[in-house]
Amino acid sequence: MLLAITEAGRTISLVEKWEKQELLNITENERILCPACKEKVQLKTGNKRIWHFAHISKKNCETQLENESEYHLKGKIQLFDWLRNQGINVEMEKYLPKIKQRSDLFVTWKDQHYALEFQCSTIESTVLLKRTKAYLRENITPIWILGGNRLKRSSENILKLTAFDLLMTNSSHSKTLTLIYYCPATRQFSIVSSLTPFSPINFLASVDFFLPTRICFSKIINTGRVYKIPSDPIWLSMKRRWRTNSYLFADDSFKRIFYGNGLPLSLVPSEAGIPVESMIWIRTEPIIWQGWILLKFIIPLKVGAVLSFQEIFQSFKAKVQQGFFALRQLPFLNDSHYSFAIMDYLQQLEKLGVIERDFRERSSFRKIAELTVPKNVEEACRLDKMVLMKLYKKSNI
Repeated sequence: MLLAITEAGRTISLVEKWEKQELLNITENERILCPACKEKVQLKTGNKRIWHFAHISKKNCETQLENESEYHLKGKIQLFDWLRNQGINVEMEKYLPKIKQRSDLFVTWKDQHYALEFQCSTIESTVLLKRTKAYLRENITPIWILGGNRLKRSSENILKLTAFDLLMTNSSHSKTLTLIYYCPATRQFSIVSSLTPFSPINFLASVDFFLPTRICFSKIINTGRVYKIPSDPIWLSMKRRWRTNSYLFADDSFKRIFYGNGLPLSLVPSEAGIPVESMIWIRTEPIIWQGWILLKFIIPLKVGAVLSFQEIFQSFKAKVQQGFFALRQLPFLNDSHYSFAIMDYLQQLEKLGVIERDFRERSSFRKIAELTVPKNVEEACRLDKMVLMKLYKKSNI
């Protein structure tokens, strides 16, 4: 904690420059309190850590949810300076009594209020969601900035993201999500966009790095990034790995439904497991949920027959309620829904020439071509490449 008050109501902010003896004189002559719970706090002015205040007892403070690390304190100070250097009205650790919350940084900019939260550790998801909803009720826009220590990359464009990380996505466009990271050790922002899940935790994404002098607050809150389909070599490599090995670890319920219909999971048609824009809603692997749509609705259908989006969605919804498919919580993704992922997928199948819109009913589709079920993994991988190349060509027209 970098902010405290005296019993007389004087604010002491450790972001400002203080002489050590000056601070010690204040603490010796006055009781120093937490602005939220009004309990006594003690000043820590050691040589190893950033000077800060600490509760003697945190039992009565609703705002002190976690111990602040040195990394977290440094990040808050650097972000505060970054905002102040832009001439932005920023307050450190502002307490909001109506919702009993204290934001790391509180920004007033262009008649709008923003609560910036620098989140380096994992807390209960319910606590984070509660804080987010409380800000929104007060017309305060929460901006979650993840600590750079949470950015886990297995390669340049492959990230591991937990369900907790995804609760902190920011959205400046209806269907586009970004994650904002800041590392106080390297003094660098990382903006992650075009989030495309291949599994519950593995994502392909675009990652851009910025020094604080190269990015301003307006760019952070209005990232304006457009969703991009991921690079085909990376996607194909992950799909090959899934076909040769990862499918073995799929849930038994998936294996039963596919094998029960004579279709091994490793040999699902190549039209399953393709990137679509809104697929982040669905936590289940795309090769499985898309394969299920093909297995249940497309493959059994005769060429020329019609299927409706509503029929597919209602059946999918029932599977979600049964726990067969899993969804993600995305509190900032407005004007969207997991049904968008299903429609986006049908539109991709339309580009691939598998189905076409029924001219009599726009939410219905007519099957116009049979799917090829590969005979072995090598054929499946060759077809995967052909399907993805066709999709890229259609998307770039």
